[in-house]
Amino acid sequence: MEDAVLIIGAGIAGINAALNAADYGFKVYLLDDTPSIGGVMARLDKTFPTNDCSICIEAPKMYEVDNHPNIEILSNTEVRKIKKGKDGFKVRLVKKARFVDEEKCTGCGACVEACPVSVLDELDGKVGGKRKLIHLPFPQAVPNVVVLDPDCRYGRMREQGACVGGCVVDCSQCRECPIALCVKACEKEGKDAVRLWQSNKNINLEVKSIIVASGLMPSEPPTGLFGYNEYDNVITNMHFERLMNAGGPTGGEIIRPSDGRHPKKIAWIQCANRGLAKGHLPYCSKVCCMVANKQTIIAKEHDPEVEAIVFNMDLTAYGKNFWEFYQKAREQGVRYIRARPFAVMEDPQAKNLIVSYEDRDTGHLMEEEVELLVLSVGLIPTDRNSKLAKALKLKLDKFGFFREKDPLISPLETEMEGIYVCGGALGPIDISESVVQACAASMKAVQRVGQASQ
Repeated sequence: MEDAVLIIGAGIAGINAALNAADYGFKVYLLDDTPSIGGVMARLDKTFPTNDCSICIEAPKMYEVDNHPNIEILSNTEVRKIKKGKDGFKVRLVKKARFVDEEKCTGCGACVEACPVSVLDELDGKVGGKRKLIHLPFPQAVPNVVVLDPDCRYGRMREQGACVGGCVVDCSQCRECPIALCVKACEKEGKDAVRLWQSNKNINLEVKSIIVASGLMPSEPPTGLFGYNEYDNVITNMHFERLMNAGGPTGGEIIRPSDGRHPKKIAWIQCANRGLAKGHLPYCSKVCCMVANKQTIIAKEHDPEVEAIVFNMDLTAYGKNFWEFYQKAREQGVRYIRARPFAVMEDPQAKNLIVSYEDRDTGHLMEEEVELLVLSVGLIPTDRNSKLAKALKLKLDKFGFFREKDPLISPLETEMEGIYVCGGALGPIDISESVVQACAASMKAVQRVGQASQ
């Protein structure tokens, strides 16, 4: 049994847990089921309450992980089965084919340029973001290796113009593709890294302890909520985050999806999908208030003439300097209106949104016409949690987050000895708290490895 730690989830919590455990001299396997480590933080623009560049903070840590002698990154890899033994765990993993040789690919982008088909990006599609069928997840991706869309490899994008999928010989039987433009472009660069015949690979590991850092994901509002998916200029706070980001689909320009104009009046609706009805969240996600606060400040930094309005019933400012951060927004002219809008209509000509609400301070029915409407939606557990819980034989709470053995007596521990949880795996949390929990969970994991080795 190897003196090793397996970390499931390579967002900011998983990355910090990996670095902390590896610095103590233990072998660390850092696993993520996406093609790159980094998680949600890698796609954000700034972090609150300091408004520091998000990727500027995380990218050096991603680079350190990639170059740490004790850390092995297992990207695009899923947990299939875990069996507890006397001293640790036997783990069966499946490394999904990315149809690219990770050792040969340098991320030069020649194959991306050659690809003839662009599709809507999963995260940025609402605000105009597109990607090629073969693409790099984001500019600072680690590993710096492209990935080919399985729909392209298996011929399901042929009608959209994909060059792969029309051959009568299956790729697994042919090693000299005369059709795929990405293959030709890569060969022209002298790399020969695109591998259309690549298949999934089973990996067996033996580790002493496991840390679950599966993270969070933004929820998707139901169609029709405040005009979402009905009106072009109604977006979520994550979409707005991508508009602000220099690495996003608009290069950092805050524009309206409908016409590409810079909006001069923007409104945020807090707790947009919070409630008890189907499709709504019954809990507070903790970070949404400060995310909106950050976005109003940055929007006004982009254009001081922007009028920013926040509709909210409550304010969650629980962390260090959060209240001062809120006061900073108000000092810069951000209007906070204590109200929950009850209707949103669109002006069909201007594509502006008319927001109807009751002002709770005055009791008057009011309307505001805005050019862009942002819905602050809550955070939910990742869709990998149910599979992970089954494989790990752990329990989830009614919302889908992992349960601790005892939050007071045994924080970050689970009912299964040797398995620990941290960050968004436990519930909505901000970046700084995730890092603290990651360090604590890694210390518990390292301590167990050390005891088992004695």
